[in-house]
Amino acid sequence: RGCSGAGTEACDWVNMLYRMYSRHASYMDYTVKVVDESAGDVVGYKSVELLIDGPQAYGWFKGEKGAHRLVRLSPFNANNKRQTTFAGVDVVPVLDEEDIKMVDIPEKELEITTMRSGGKGGQNVNKVETGVRIKHIPSGLAVKCTEERSQLMNKQIAMNRLKAQLLAIAQEQRLQDINAIRGDVVEASWGAQIRNYVMQPYKMVKDGRSEWETSDVDGVLDGGAALEEFVGAWLRWMRAKEEKEREELETAGY
Repeated sequence: RGCSGAGTEACDWVNMLYRMYSRHASYMDYTVKVVDESAGDVVGYKSVELLIDGPQAYGWFKGEKGAHRLVRLSPFNANNKRQTTFAGVDVVPVLDEEDIKMVDIPEKELEITTMRSGGKGGQNVNKVETGVRIKHIPSGLAVKCTEERSQLMNKQIAMNRLKAQLLAIAQEQRLQDINAIRGDVVEASWGAQIRNYVMQPYKMVKDGRSEWETSDVDGVLDGGAALEEFVGAWLRWMRAKEEKEREELETAGY
């Protein structure tokens, strides 16, 4: 769905993750489209939003949601000191019309603002406020859309994305209703550190959940088979975790 960070080192880290996921999507024969991006002040990106389409794409990528930690000798540090940087990755499914209709958000819980769009679109762009940002007040979640030349279309796309995010969080946190989602729930959903990428003083990528690790940092960041192994390990770990929880419930008589 996207990744975000702040500061020069973080913006470069976001760019590295953007490259990794774009290449991995191609490796998996998925299609990739950049939906939104915010360039960094010096290098890279403050945030990037990708639309990845293909069979079971959400199921494959959803385990990448969380904080990714990079440790390296920063090329942007004058003293060439080792630096630790974080970037957050969010993964949200694209809902079909029936799922979208099921999600009802009261108007009073929304804060809708408009902005000028950038990029393609001819003379209309940057002169008319066609971009739309929608914030879900109870959770603090915010989504923006500047893809289309019509404000109405951008508002609809942004609303659909917001609903998808709320549904995904509700499912992950096993909530009965999206009305139970508040800021602390959002933080618990995607704020956890999931993977470390250490480039100096040694090379190692390690997933904090599945415990899968490799010294092939470049291979993982290239988005090919090395990253596929991490995703596969997470899927196996998640399946084992769910089976254990199911057995515990059965033992407890639920």
